[in-house]
Amino acid sequence: MPPALGQEEPLKRITKIVNSLLANQDCAPFREPVDWRGLELFDYPQIITDMMDLGTVKRRLERGNYSTAHQVAEDIRLVWRNCMTYNADGSDFWLLAKSYARRFEDRYRKIRQEYDVGECIEDKEKGHIGSGGKNAKPSRSSNQGLNFTTASPSSGPSSVPAAPPTLDARARFGSNLFLLSGVELGHVLTTCELECPKALETCGNDRYKIEINVDDIPTDIFANLNTYVTQKVGNSGKDGNNGIASSPGSDTGGASGKNRKRQRK
Repeated sequence: MPPALGQEEPLKRITKIVNSLLANQDCAPFREPVDWRGLELFDYPQIITDMMDLGTVKRRLERGNYSTAHQVAEDIRLVWRNCMTYNADGSDFWLLAKSYARRFEDRYRKIRQEYDVGECIEDKEKGHIGSGGKNAKPSRSSNQGLNFTTASPSSGPSSVPAAPPTLDARARFGSNLFLLSGVELGHVLTTCELECPKALETCGNDRYKIEINVDDIPTDIFANLNTYVTQKVGNSGKDGNNGIASSPGSDTGGASGKNRKRQRK
């Protein structure tokens, strides 16, 4: 369908946002429809009745299936809402979707401030997905939507305050970050973004490259993240040197945590 009156530029702007989201390495869970049959998540279609993913949004944009930017935004929001509905609160994918939702709204807000995005235009497209609000949040005791064992950063005893980490512990944590998979590193980044955004730094003018300043992670958050990272590195196979993993292409394992940063694109 052709864009509604005055929607050409808002649609171009939101298309750029979609392409930018898809280019992120940790966006993999949202790029294509959930393969619930292959993953044997047979309750997925019962819980998620309006399935959506960013790849579908991009293809609909390319085909001209949206008449307003508001329709696009509603489908994008449905991606995050579905993920947070199906996965357990605080799980890796739940946190990742929450982080993406916040980033999207921050960027979409700028479009809404500059243009009429068509929120008052009735969507007459038959079968358009994006109305949302149909999925009641179910009570789930396990994170069946994940394809690996998760360790929520909020897990662990909360009554015992964590001891300040040593320089060696921070250096070892920084080295182990290089051994994580893309999704696992995305979990660390998402936790930092939500709990201690000051620990994240952009590299120069490239806002898609992010460094984690280990020294700026608060003690309690560091303790939870260190437990998570150590578990993931251990599960993927580490050398048996008390959990000390060498970092390919990085400084030596004894480097000060002050200089230990993990770059992420």
